[in-house]
Amino acid sequence: MQRVSALRGGDLLERKLPAARDRVAGHRIRWGSVEEIGSPAYWCAQAWMWEIEEPEHYRLGRSLRDETLACLLGGYGIPAEVGLAAYARLREAMDADLGSEDRVLAMLLEPLQVNGRQVRYRFARQKARYVSAAVRGLATISEDGDDRALRDSLVGLPGIGPKTASWIVRNWRQSDDVSILDVHIIRAGLALGIFQPDWRVERHYRVMEDAYLLFARAIGARASILDSVMWMTMRELPSSIVAAMRPKRMNNAVDSRTAAIDSRQLNLI
Repeated sequence: MQRVSALRGGDLLERKLPAARDRVAGHRIRWGSVEEIGSPAYWCAQAWMWEIEEPEHYRLGRSLRDETLACLLGGYGIPAEVGLAAYARLREAMDADLGSEDRVLAMLLEPLQVNGRQVRYRFARQKARYVSAAVRGLATISEDGDDRALRDSLVGLPGIGPKTASWIVRNWRQSDDVSILDVHIIRAGLALGIFQPDWRVERHYRVMEDAYLLFARAIGARASILDSVMWMTMRELPSSIVAAMRPKRMNNAVDSRTAAIDSRQLNLI
């Protein structure tokens, strides 16, 4: 067995994990060591500690509208800090203003203050169109269904595909029934072997989502927190470590955690 400890409010908490050479239930991959970046044990331990400290660290808004704004203004090609600055500006605006593409564009074109400097928001015209259309479209969206039903109802609003819709639902509902399959999660999943190398997110989103959720359950981690942990970790890792996390086939008969990841590079000091 492996043991992970965390201090909370003066109390020492402990979680036991299977031995490094044990295999994850329902998978052909080994648990690996908790110190081995990218191993199932590592992801389980990190998700557990984040859940103890900040179980709602990913929630950004006070309503479905807020979460939709935050997720639309972030994403591919936009640094997280810039997206959050744009979100802070638009969040306090009235629905009538956000329903106007011209008004949203004017707000996005004004330079943002980010880490003590002025920056311009990329894709302002495109995102102004998406934001204004989404705010108008939210009036037709029912929040009565389950998490996947809400996600599917958001898909199709301008600028919102499965990934962004899942991001919105995960944040707003703390959902463990959806997955945000961005590049960082996909790289982590390929390194683990839970995704097949020939899967493509644009064609296999639900297959990949199911594989991710199955893995999260198998290691006893909340899917909503695990994907946040993976995202934060993978985006900050040095490129040499990411390169060492080479994809491998799930159905390889000789499947070993140590073969998939070079422990000399990935063991934490």
